[in-house]
Amino acid sequence: MNSVQLLGNLARDPEIRFTKTGRAVAMFTVACTRTYVPMGSTEQRELTDFIPCVAWGNLAESCGNNLAKGSRVFVQGRISVRSYETPDGQKRYRTEVVCDLVAQALGSDHQQMPVHQAAPVQSRPAAPGAGFGSMGSDAVDEEIPF
Repeated sequence: MNSVQLLGNLARDPEIRFTKTGRAVAMFTVACTRTYVPMGSTEQRELTDFIPCVAWGNLAESCGNNLAKGSRVFVQGRISVRSYETPDGQKRYRTEVVCDLVAQALGSDHQQMPVHQAAPVQSRPAAPGAGFGSMGSDAVDEEIPF
């Protein structure tokens, strides 16, 4: 099962782009703070993780219209690892949360955003050879905004 839930604050305003086919894509980073106790200590410390997220379609447009830096959000989605090649030929990997739901959480200074969900996705078996770094048969080059 590949399921992620995050509660945190936007590190910066969402970046909205459009694919060649006109589909909206929102990219944003959620800052999630967690506490831990280092080995050999009794004192709690905080550590903030900055987690890249991406939303598509109407959900992306809603994020762009309703969220801003500092917004407290609840995100539900899945982890995606994809690869791409830089112009100089180096292979790079990017891990991000693909959002199915984004909701502005209580305690935010910004206007309350209603719960928005991505359109349901039909489940289908993985294509042969699909694995780490593969986006499967659903990936279309013109759908990737960069």
